[in-house]
Amino acid sequence: MDCEEYEKGYLILEDGTELEGCLFGKPQTSFGEVVFTTTMNGYPESLTDPSYKGQILVFTHPMVGNYGVPSPKIIHEPSGLPLHYESDGIKVEGFVISWLTKPNHWASVESLEKWFEREGKVGIWGIDTRMVVKKLRENGVMMGAITTDTEREAAKERLAQVPRYDQRDFVESVVPKKELVYGNGRKNVIVIDCGIKYGIIRELVERGLTVTRVPCNEDLDKFLGQASGVVFGNGPGNPTLIYEKYGFEKKIEAVIEYGLPILAICLGHQLLNMYFGSKIYKMKYGHRGVNKPVKDGEKCFIVSENHGFAVDPKTLNRTKLEPWFFNPDDGTLEGVRSKDRKILSVQFHPESSPGPHDTRWIFDLFAKNVGMVE
Repeated sequence: MDCEEYEKGYLILEDGTELEGCLFGKPQTSFGEVVFTTTMNGYPESLTDPSYKGQILVFTHPMVGNYGVPSPKIIHEPSGLPLHYESDGIKVEGFVISWLTKPNHWASVESLEKWFEREGKVGIWGIDTRMVVKKLRENGVMMGAITTDTEREAAKERLAQVPRYDQRDFVESVVPKKELVYGNGRKNVIVIDCGIKYGIIRELVERGLTVTRVPCNEDLDKFLGQASGVVFGNGPGNPTLIYEKYGFEKKIEAVIEYGLPILAICLGHQLLNMYFGSKIYKMKYGHRGVNKPVKDGEKCFIVSENHGFAVDPKTLNRTKLEPWFFNPDDGTLEGVRSKDRKILSVQFHPESSPGPHDTRWIFDLFAKNVGMVE
């Protein structure tokens, strides 16, 4: 491919596939689990989602970059957090797109490629992403690399040696060093942070709550006495590894002993169900996109999702929890709740950033549980 002003590079997959393209951002070699999203818009939110740490993201939508990058100074006033970002920077290990376009949007402050260059991240365009996605759907996600022409052979050798995504702890690189507080509400909720999205915090603060964001490696006991509820949020990596390393059995047990309402989202949903005895399995290629269906009885909602692991519904502890949502496409268990409705747990992202707003009412249910609605 003639990249003209861009440097030639390659996307290499562990099955031996090598695709030539044009590098943007910082030309370098980067490794990760190659996954895809069917999201058509909202690439700033996807790229800054901490759940993508350790992964190379493939966009199925052909043109990316057309509305540039919004300013992080556009703030969600109640929380003080950026409105169009889900963390403090790009979290993907690499970005794979079909066609890199120039920005033309009133809110853009820089191009996608300049943003990647400034943050020291690598992307590649000119790739037949449809072919890549078909391969991942047929064979499952796999490890891969984005690399330069000069580092191509070395990258292939290293790719065979790099630890697999499931074997690494990415949480420690995406959580803050200490607790952080947002909002000034009359009720305080604790967010157990394994890589929380800003959108979850924004939705909680919108409902008049004070949010105390606690890194998952912190001792939780000192915070629970002042809490009205607890949120177990999203994050990257293998839930089994995270559950054991960060002592989630003790954390969840303490929250339940305090009798606090719980909202669990994505990784938090998996960790909560593990506490009650459910088994977790890795999906072939996961659910990643903003157009995924879930059903609650006869009601269907379109939701935002980003997960590669799921709860085995056959192992659900039905004496403690009842099934709530299912995915009508593949039968995946998408949500559970307790009989008294004080525990709400969903696999998808009700904050929907980016994505449809169909299920933001789940935050209203949680706010009612913690006493914000009489």
